[in-house]
Amino acid sequence: MILESPMKLDRAACERRAYRLATLLTGDPVAAMDVVEAMVRAQPDLRVLDTARLDRLTVLRSREITPGTPGRLPADVLGADAAGALDSLATQPREAWLLSRTYGLSPRETARAMDCSVTATARHVERADDVMARMLGGPDGPCRGVVGAIEALRVYSGSLALPPLYLARQRRRRRRRQLLAMVLLVATALAVMAIAGRLSPG
Repeated sequence: MILESPMKLDRAACERRAYRLATLLTGDPVAAMDVVEAMVRAQPDLRVLDTARLDRLTVLRSREITPGTPGRLPADVLGADAAGALDSLATQPREAWLLSRTYGLSPRETARAMDCSVTATARHVERADDVMARMLGGPDGPCRGVVGAIEALRVYSGSLALPPLYLARQRRRRRRRQLLAMVLLVATALAVMAIAGRLSPG
C-alpha cells in the first residue's frame, strides 16, 4: 500500500496527498491544482481532516472540476496503450481502479472515498481489471502491461509536487488570514478598553 488511512497529516502533506490523487482522477495537473484550491477555500486548514475524509473530499471536488470525461494522463508516463485503456473506463470504474490499484487504498477505504458500498466498489474494480487486462494482455504474459502501468502511475504520482504558483497563493492567503486575525484582536482589545473606561467610576 502506498498510503495508509485514516491518519492525520500536516498541512503540506494533506495538500500534497490531495494534489496527487486529484491529478490521477482528473488527468490534469492544472485541474488538480484547482481541486486543491477549492478544498482549501472550503476548509482552510486541511489538517482537521483525517486521510479518509481528505480522500473523500478530493474525489468529490475532482468530480465537480471535471464533470463527465476526465483528462488523459500523459502517454509518456503510461505508454499509449495503457493511457488508452484507462481512458476507456467509465468514471466510477476508473476512480475505483486508480484508488485501489494505483493509490493503494483498501477496499473499505476505496468505498469510503467514493461514497459507495464495498460490494459496489469491488464490482467497479473488477470491471476495470477486466478492461485493463483485455486491452493490455492476460495475467501470465502481456498483463505485465497492467503491472507496468500501475508501477508507472505510482512513480508518476509520487513525483508530483504542488506548483510554485499554488504555494505562493497559499502563502498570500495565510498572510491575509493572519493579518485579519491581528486586526480583529486589536479591535476587540480596543473595544474592551473602551467599555472598561465607560464603566470605571468618575
